[in-house]
Amino acid sequence: MLKLYYKFKFATEPEKVYIEYDKVKADSWDRRNMRVEFNPNKLTHKEMLWLKQNIIDYMEDDGFTRLDLAFDFEDDLSDYYAMTDKAVKKTIYYGRNGKPETKYFGVRDSDRFIRIYNKKQERKDNADIEINSEHLWRVEIELKRDMVDYWNDCFKDLHILKPDWTTPEKIKEQAMIYLLLNEEGTWGKLERHAKYKYKKLIKEISPIDLTELMKSTLKANEKQLQKQIDFWQREFRFWN
Repeated sequence: MLKLYYKFKFATEPEKVYIEYDKVKADSWDRRNMRVEFNPNKLTHKEMLWLKQNIIDYMEDDGFTRLDLAFDFEDDLSDYYAMTDKAVKKTIYYGRNGKPETKYFGVRDSDRFIRIYNKKQERKDNADIEINSEHLWRVEIELKRDMVDYWNDCFKDLHILKPDWTTPEKIKEQAMIYLLLNEEGTWGKLERHAKYKYKKLIKEISPIDLTELMKSTLKANEKQLQKQIDFWQREFRFWN
């Protein structure tokens, strides 16, 4: 089962809406002076109208600087691997059972940052909430800056796969794939043709590509998400 969530984000989220104005900080980080962060899924219709009328419509040179997409899977994603056209930094955090519980692909300040984590365990640890499903994992994709404008094409070069490194018959290929999956820095030591070869091979030994499921889910929700984006970006007033 696959569910899609999305969130517009500009800063941190202490409650429902976070508003920040800091010119010094903005100049230092080369960004806009005023930032507003909110999750539309947590706002009532009345709250959305108030925020639109009293805050968003009065902002000059406004625009989204971050958009979060989140997909929930009732499967164990601990063995999945994110692969893009370019090598990305990978960080893994393990749980008490020794299995991966959180995986980061990329860095926080990159245009696209991917997080895969055990949502069931996260809800248990942070809110002491038990989820009935055997597994519940979440894939979150943070889009920033220019990437926000291409949110409906954010999977173009992305593959989230479950490769079986033992599949190739040649021991040398098995060893190389295992090394590439577990030591991300190894990609940078390969020549161009070798990178192409092993990326192609990893796709071939991965029967499931989660990005295909996410693409279809995003496509099914595309009109609704675009409607919300248009709502926040258009300059118009609501009259009683």
